[in-house]
Amino acid sequence: MEPAAEELLLTDDELIGSGWNPDEDTDPEAAEVQASSQPECSSQSWTLKTPEVVDDAASAWHFDSAAEVELITSQAWTYSSAEEASAALAAYRDAASRCVSWDTADTGSGYAYHEQQELFDIPVAEEALGRHGTTSSIKYPEVGSFPMYWVAARDGSQVVQVTYRPGSLLSGVEGRARVEALAATAASKMQD
Repeated sequence: MEPAAEELLLTDDELIGSGWNPDEDTDPEAAEVQASSQPECSSQSWTLKTPEVVDDAASAWHFDSAAEVELITSQAWTYSSAEEASAALAAYRDAASRCVSWDTADTGSGYAYHEQQELFDIPVAEEALGRHGTTSSIKYPEVGSFPMYWVAARDGSQVVQVTYRPGSLLSGVEGRARVEALAATAASKMQD
């Protein structure tokens, strides 16, 4: 019997170090589709939320004891079948593969951003997809860029997704290693 979606979420003691605080924002994507050169790119992982989901859960944490706030989210979905879960992950991969470089529009806040993304493979579960995104200000490029990492993994009829937004001082190699470790932990729970 597969574990409930809630049992697939990361726990406090499985995070990177200590000092993480629970966060109410458990969706790593934008709260709504954003005005941009490719609006669908603001909500890529929403493709995992299909009508075939029969159970879901999410949790999030923030770490604000460093130079920049870091975030981790952990999400899990159980689908009606392994085929439906695989189809959802394939649709996610398809959506993410079309989102390589796009700009968000300034909607009155004074800020617009350039987004870039690359996909990477990760050997966890039956199948998995990694995304490494970078956000930079169009108006203030001197501010630098901010990374974000996503990993979604499927085993049977279940999918877990872990996201990690480190501070901008962390190297890409270190950021990817951290999200891969978190994803491996979450994916191992589907196999128990």
